[in-house]
Amino acid sequence: MPQSISTGSRSSGRACRIQAETLVVASLVALIPGCLESTSALATLRNDLRPTPDAGVERATFALEAASPPGPAAVVPDELPSTVSSDSYWAAVADLDLTGSLKSARSDPEIHFAQAVAFLAAGDYGSAESAFVATRAQVTDLQVAVASQTMLAIALMYQHKWAALADLSSSSQFGLADRQNVGGLERWGQAFAGIDTQVVTFALEPVSIPLGRTLVGTPTLRVRINGKEFEFWLDTGSSLSVLSSDVAAEAGVSILGQETMNVGTFAGIAPVRPALLKRIEIGPIVIANTPVIVMDAGLMRVRADADRVPLGGMRVDGIIGWDIIRQFDVSLDYDKRTITLRRPEAMGTRGTSRQNLTWVGKPLVEVRTAVGGTMHFTLDTGSQTSFVNASIVERVGVRTNSFSGRVFGIGRTEGRAARVVPFMHLDVGGQSVLMKGLIVYAPSCSGILNCDGILGSDIAQFGTLRIDATNGIFSIG
Repeated sequence: MPQSISTGSRSSGRACRIQAETLVVASLVALIPGCLESTSALATLRNDLRPTPDAGVERATFALEAASPPGPAAVVPDELPSTVSSDSYWAAVADLDLTGSLKSARSDPEIHFAQAVAFLAAGDYGSAESAFVATRAQVTDLQVAVASQTMLAIALMYQHKWAALADLSSSSQFGLADRQNVGGLERWGQAFAGIDTQVVTFALEPVSIPLGRTLVGTPTLRVRINGKEFEFWLDTGSSLSVLSSDVAAEAGVSILGQETMNVGTFAGIAPVRPALLKRIEIGPIVIANTPVIVMDAGLMRVRADADRVPLGGMRVDGIIGWDIIRQFDVSLDYDKRTITLRRPEAMGTRGTSRQNLTWVGKPLVEVRTAVGGTMHFTLDTGSQTSFVNASIVERVGVRTNSFSGRVFGIGRTEGRAARVVPFMHLDVGGQSVLMKGLIVYAPSCSGILNCDGILGSDIAQFGTLRIDATNGIFSIG
């Protein structure tokens, strides 16, 4: 029988119940802005692109703003480069196996690209940017060059270097067709290129504010925008923060330009507008000049037929995304119902064995299985439940049960799931946890970097969560 997964208390664990069909809520905007998982140039080059006798090239048809899977277009010349990359090298890169990628590299471009990814994973964004610029410019390995172009765009976006992102193609050695692999990212650079630098005014002491929880278990907090209070989701899976169009209008938030753009959600795509949030307050903390996206209020709702959502659906005022969350050392205490925000202090853990949280296009938590295998799960507090990637089910050796369910995202989007892992033992930040009812999702992977699963808001059952992006630390309990 299909199972519906619900979050239980710390003492009782996670309960399961039987029903005809399960309806769960995925992260509202899992792939904002429809590009941070758009790193499939490598997979496209390796698997799908071959020169044709007539045209000389064959173009990939993935779109940057497609939902499943998003990815850039790419082109190969009449003759493939002589330094064809080894499968073992790119497999190691995909698994974020930094040591393995260096060991299996067969050329200088591959070595330098692996080093650039290592810089990015260690939070050394300036060095990563410089390294990707260099590997993008080399002409001996097209696969490395195209992958570097995409990773450079992602690094620029993370640093809010909007003007550089907007001009990325013009500084590229590639032709017009080749440059399209970052076209969607550049549009966001163009939208935000003229805004002032984001500024965070921290409180002198740690700030503790009430922690709310939605009916589906996702964390919320109160914010003030131009003197008006709203309830926002705290969503590590959203790369940028989001406002409902009703909230934007009520608070007088400035829309940037007339262009409508698309973002990818876990289950589909939705139209949005870029905007500038000049001031947002979280308790005594003030954040100025924050780039945000505005979504129609009719789409900023969780459907009524999703699990535990009442008739009429559930309104979402907005989302505090990873772009703001990463500025703080955050503790979510689900027992005391408080969120504590601290100004992070560098502890020298980045790039060491103590680091288990990294950002490479999305926040990834290193987890270990009972048999000692290492995986990387996206940290996504905006997801009602946790998921596991179909590609690792057999590799880890866990069994699955049949499952009949729909996964809802924002904007009336939905997808279907057919399997569920009944239980899996994981070590997360040194804490041993028993995860139950992990929904298996597909496609398994289409990018340069793999994601083995998603840690959703149900992880809260194990106690206080700490998220410290500055030091690369995620812990439970």
